[in-house]
Amino acid sequence: MTENKPSRGLTKKLGHVASESRKPSGDLGILFAKNRSENAPAPQETPQPAAIPKASERTPGVTDSVSNRLTESVTNRVPKYRQLKRREARIHEEQADELTLMARQLNMQRKRPDGTTVGERITDNTLIRVAIDLLLKHREELHGTSEQELAISLGLTPREVPSQEK
Repeated sequence: MTENKPSRGLTKKLGHVASESRKPSGDLGILFAKNRSENAPAPQETPQPAAIPKASERTPGVTDSVSNRLTESVTNRVPKYRQLKRREARIHEEQADELTLMARQLNMQRKRPDGTTVGERITDNTLIRVAIDLLLKHREELHGTSEQELAISLGLTPREVPSQEK
């Protein structure tokens, strides 16, 4: 019986695909990820947005709203998510559901009758950042040695600790 081996040229072309699919795990994976983030190219400096010309300098017939839209659309800004540090959090399933529901409700409130929206898109991460700011604002009240004690110290009803069945 003969083996089905890819041709040498195909192996050479697809070699990077195979190597990327085998990601190291455990401590080695953490070291690889850390090394990649440290060796990532530095973000390029973004150009400053153009100043909005004074009314006397504007082209006749161009209104404020049109000139503002033109200026904003030309501006090359770094996306907000790229300006923030990545953190991971484990949350309860009902917390995730409630966050998503709350973000949807807040985004629906952004809609105007004419179909346009105002403000920025609210995401689960937006709400988590606001919650962290609220927690940091009340840091003096925070004390305890468990999640339940910390919740009580802030006047929250603690969650039931799930029983660990064997």
